[in-house]
Amino acid sequence: MWNWSTRLFLQEARQNLTTEAEAGLPSKWTKEELDGLEKTLRDHERWLAEWVEKQKNVKMNEHPVIETTEMKARAKVLEQHLQRLWKRKIPKMKPKPTSTKASVTETRSALAEEDTALASDGERDPAQEPVLETNDGDGQQVPLGGRIIDEL
Repeated sequence: MWNWSTRLFLQEARQNLTTEAEAGLPSKWTKEELDGLEKTLRDHERWLAEWVEKQKNVKMNEHPVIETTEMKARAKVLEQHLQRLWKRKIPKMKPKPTSTKASVTETRSALAEEDTALASDGERDPAQEPVLETNDGDGQQVPLGGRIIDEL
């Protein structure tokens, strides 16, 4: 069973590897990893074919040449190699810096320079302060930054 599953996996993985390489996308697997899995599969199949032929020459009333525990142990190696690659997640691509980030940084630095200049003067121009209109309906405005003066 693992031989068949591994062959299907290898076929799909090689197709995906080629497609992703052409598109410039990251791949789950490298060519070397897939080659390693294929080598493990060939070694397993070669060993299995050899011992099955030996078993065919043994009579039904004689002890078996190969035991199921040994077959399971060998199949487990192939299964683990396949599962390690199968469960791997696609690596995330790091986003490239865009011009919007640069413009946001430039805007922030310009605002910081303006605040520094205002702070060094000691006074703020009330006309340039950001304000928030209240929803009371009386059209009153409340300054957002700087000093808040209570008028009682």
